[in-house]
Amino acid sequence: MTIGLLQVEILLLETHSLKEKRSVLSRIKNLVRNKFNVSIADLKYGDQWGRTLLGLVTISDDGKIVHQVLKRVEDFLEQQIGIRIVDRKVELF
Repeated sequence: MTIGLLQVEILLLETHSLKEKRSVLSRIKNLVRNKFNVSIADLKYGDQWGRTLLGLVTISDDGKIVHQVLKRVEDFLEQQIGIRIVDRKVELF
């Protein structure tokens, strides 16, 4: 069994308040959950409207599948308008 963790630090380019940040993150988290069936949470920078750290977790009996899912999520996030990934970290357990 393999557990995969993806941490993605994101700049939110089009948010100007915490209310806008929550709205954008809610949309992104729902899209990612529904499309990839992963767990996702906002981990850091809760008081900064232009920045966030998302944590995503998936599990499978095949490490290759875990890595592929996390890579697809990362690619999906990079295609979203209004955000820029500034750092990423993948860990497999």
